[in-house]
Amino acid sequence: MVFWHGGLLTADIMKTIDFFCTASGSQREAWTIMDINFGQSNMVIGDGGKLRAAFGRVGGNVVELLQPLDDNSFHAQSLRKRGPGFHHNAYICQDNMDAKISALLDAGSRIVWEFSGNGEHACYIESPEGTALIELINCCPFMPD
Repeated sequence: MVFWHGGLLTADIMKTIDFFCTASGSQREAWTIMDINFGQSNMVIGDGGKLRAAFGRVGGNVVELLQPLDDNSFHAQSLRKRGPGFHHNAYICQDNMDAKISALLDAGSRIVWEFSGNGEHACYIESPEGTALIELINCCPFMPD
């Protein structure tokens, strides 16, 4: 497993980018913003939906910002339940993702959201206490400069 990024939920992605730019001295143009549609047909667990994602670097670390665009999606439900801020840490598991998932499930964790499509497999796994989420993904679809 290799660390990829920290994910944060926000209701306003542009305001959050501006905050990080002010704090880190980076430029808005250095952030990559994309709209993503997790179609329900590709969802294994949880509700798909649309969201806006932004990737950038803050202090040398990759940060992913997530703004739900669909009120019924997993991400919108999480934003309503937990509020804005830290959401997950993401890890790339190219060779042993199934084994990592099995080990976490055996330890009492649970999958709360899972997507599979176009060769990509990603899931959020919640800790047994429900206090932390990690994202496991089988590839690195994007790495900002």
